[in-house]
Amino acid sequence: MMSKRNLLNLSLLLTVIGLVLLVIYEPGKQKPIALPELTTVKASDINHIEIDRHNAAAIQKKIVLEKTDQGWLMQQPWQLPANPYRIEAMLKLLSAVSLSQNDLGKLKPANFGLAKPVLSVKFNDTQIDFGHNKSLNYNRYLRIGSTLHMIEDRYYYQLVAKAEAYLDHRLLPEKAAMTLLDLPQLRLYRKESSWKVEPTNKNFSADALNKLVDEWKLSQAFDIQKIASEKNLHPDITIEFENGNRYRFKIESGKQKFNLVDIDRGLRFMLSADRKEKLLHAATNKDDKP
Repeated sequence: MMSKRNLLNLSLLLTVIGLVLLVIYEPGKQKPIALPELTTVKASDINHIEIDRHNAAAIQKKIVLEKTDQGWLMQQPWQLPANPYRIEAMLKLLSAVSLSQNDLGKLKPANFGLAKPVLSVKFNDTQIDFGHNKSLNYNRYLRIGSTLHMIEDRYYYQLVAKAEAYLDHRLLPEKAAMTLLDLPQLRLYRKESSWKVEPTNKNFSADALNKLVDEWKLSQAFDIQKIASEKNLHPDITIEFENGNRYRFKIESGKQKFNLVDIDRGLRFMLSADRKEKLLHAATNKDDKP
C-alpha cells in the first residue's frame, strides 16, 4: 500500500500538472488571429523588378533589375551586376505583414498620399504604390490594386536609397573569366591554362599571380559613388574578359584612401587603404624570406 507521504506527493504533483495545463490552454481565451501577408506572390517567382521614385531626392528616379542565368543584373540606369543582398531585402516586401486592409474604392486616395504615390515598385506584374506615413507611428500606407494596406515603414527607406546602392559592390563581375590584368607596373595575361607576366620576373610564382587575380575577383568596395563620366581619361588599369568586355580604372590614392574610378561607367569604387598593395602588386619569392 502507498504511504501517506507518497499519497501527498502524488496529490501535489497532480495539482502542479493541472495548473500547468491551465496556464497553457487557458480555457475561454481565443487564439490570436494571424495577420495576412501583403501578397501571395512567391519571391522565387520574381524575375523582373522596376522601382519608380516619383518624389525621391535621388537623381536616378527609375531602377530596372532583371534576373538572369548569371544572377540579378541592373538594366537601368547601368547595365551591371546588382547587389544580391539588397534584392533579397526588397523581395521580403512581398510577404510583409499587412496591418490593415480596406477597399480604397470607398475612400479618397489623396487622404493616404496615393493620388500621387511617392514611390512605386513592380514585381513582375504586381505593382505596389507607397503613400504617406503621416500620424501612423512608424507605419505607411500602400496600395495594391484597389486595396489599401498599412505596413511597417522600413521598406520605403530601403527603396529610396541611391541607385549605386543597388549595384554589386564587387569590382568585377563574379562569373566573368578574366584574360588580361594590365596594372601600372605589371601586366598579366592568360595563356592556355596559366597566367604569364610582363616584364618577366623569375621571382613571381604561379601561386602569387593566381592570388593577385583572386584579389581582384573577391575585392568589394565599401561604397560606390556616381560621378561624371570621363571616358577620355587615360586608364591606370585595364581588365579584359573572355566575353569581350573591358573595364578601365583610374586610381585615386592617398594616405587614407584608395579609390578606383570606372572610367566608362562613371562610378567611383571606394576601398580600404590596405587594398592598394594587394590589388596592384604580386608577392615575390623575396617577400617570403625573413
